[in-house]
Amino acid sequence: MEQIIKKYDAKLDNKKRLTIRGAKFSFYHVEEFENGAIVLRPRVLVDPDELSKNTLSMMDKSIENLNLGKASDPIDLHKYLSFSEDSDEV
Repeated sequence: MEQIIKKYDAKLDNKKRLTIRGAKFSFYHVEEFENGAIVLRPRVLVDPDELSKNTLSMMDKSIENLNLGKASDPIDLHKYLSFSEDSDEV
């Protein structure tokens, strides 16, 4: 179990916003539960300009092949669904 490093009470402002004090990330994935609990998980978004030219070239070639019909048969992912439902953590 992870250790709590900060604990405080907060109040929504007039625009229904909540300030996260000393936040280390700009983006969060939010999960709201029926009991009112809210879980925030940090997300790091990548700037498309940070992708290498090689990566962009491979992506372009893949889309080109897909548009030309050069693609494998669809893959049945049903056998993997139980894994993704069990491990929904980051």
